[in-house]
Amino acid sequence: MTFHPKIIDFFKKHNMYEPEMFKYFEKQSTMIDYADPEQRCFVGCFYILDKSRKLKDIRLNLPYMSDDVTLLINIHEITHGYDTYHKMGKKFKKDITIEALPLLYEKIYILENPTEELTKYSAYLDKLITEKSEEEYRFGLKIREELLKQYNNNPKEMSKLIVKMGQKYRFNEWKNSLRHK
Repeated sequence: MTFHPKIIDFFKKHNMYEPEMFKYFEKQSTMIDYADPEQRCFVGCFYILDKSRKLKDIRLNLPYMSDDVTLLINIHEITHGYDTYHKMGKKFKKDITIEALPLLYEKIYILENPTEELTKYSAYLDKLITEKSEEEYRFGLKIREELLKQYNNNPKEMSKLIVKMGQKYRFNEWKNSLRHK
């Protein structure tokens, strides 16, 4: 498979395009028919770990690109891959920061390509994240506006900022848990 030029252009524009990485993702991707509601649950970025919990492989299940929404989903999932690609062969553990970078780049794409369809879809996605949602989605949504304010077109610096914000968030959560005991 090959990625649509709009996807490549977006990642190049935001300094996230590495030819070898994208060749790897092209080999490691499975395309999903997003028009089939039963197949939507298979969309995602999946991490394959070895026995010692080192990242061995990244698999992307992406929807065929048919419109702006499927393009946005591709950006989100490929950003997950981008965020973990350089951790290959290292110990890996998902934590609360894992959704922050994909949510940021999703929003950047929407701001750069404001269509009615994307605006509605973005509002729908944001409403899906509630207090009952997994912590990584709540955290990613919570810090997204701050990340947008500090956005500098350097994804590695943004990742470092996300890690710092995650540490601060976890520390504050820990302090709050002590107060409630």
